[in-house]
Amino acid sequence: MCLMKALRFLVVTLAWLLCSGKAQDSSQEKTGVMNPLEGRPDAIEAGQKLFAGACSGCHGAHAEGGRGPNLADGSLIRRRDDQRLFASIRNGVPGADMPPSKLPDAQIWQMLAYIRSLSAPAAESYVAGDPETGKNLFLGKGGCGNCHMILGRGGVLGPDLSNIGMSRSWKQLKRALLDPKSRSRTGFQGVTVVTTRGPQITGIVKDNTNYSVEVQDADGNLHLLPMQDVRELIFRRGSLMPDDYDRRLTPKEIDDVLAYLSRQSLRPIRVRSSPADHSRNPK
Repeated sequence: MCLMKALRFLVVTLAWLLCSGKAQDSSQEKTGVMNPLEGRPDAIEAGQKLFAGACSGCHGAHAEGGRGPNLADGSLIRRRDDQRLFASIRNGVPGADMPPSKLPDAQIWQMLAYIRSLSAPAAESYVAGDPETGKNLFLGKGGCGNCHMILGRGGVLGPDLSNIGMSRSWKQLKRALLDPKSRSRTGFQGVTVVTTRGPQITGIVKDNTNYSVEVQDADGNLHLLPMQDVRELIFRRGSLMPDDYDRRLTPKEIDDVLAYLSRQSLRPIRVRSSPADHSRNPK
């Protein structure tokens, strides 16, 4: 009987500890501090100026890294919540060269809003432009749909963009559109294969070894050619993307295309409000 009472007491105690632990975790989640200025264009602009004066000496002019870590690529920032990042700026980082900050809380939040904006997914950021107009430009005047597919519609010579708004920041989208040579994707290198029988096959390289080459053409057909049937491989340098969108499209049309791309996500997105919304409802 004593043993049974002891076991019953132990079970009740463990259950109480588990429940109290869950309640404590829930309480901690509710008290987590979030940046009240996140996503606000005015706060981001102010934070950029503060960052340039206080942080660029170590983290680089554009937060690309230097003596301090790279804050622009997202891998470091996205893993940390706002409260922890705020504490790192306010208190500094023990054992590192980062000193405590004497800035007021509001300015630290502005700086954090800027740092977040550098790697925030485009799908969760405020962007100018009209997505519906951008869709028409993407499929029409811009010719983007000839090479890129979105949700099963479009070409295959370029990467699938169905989730591009969640996997890229707005700045990365803009750079890819206006300066395609700055970034190339593995598996999308252009090539022309001259065969020993005469015909040429143009497309993208899917696989290339000493024994064979596999090419996907604009219609999506795969061609696996043994090297003895290949007379010449002519690889295209850089991206297949046109590099004249700054001349082909107006600035307003570029904003519209970027707005359309920024809303491409395979899961529900949280869209930031516009600057006008913030002016009407200041936080």
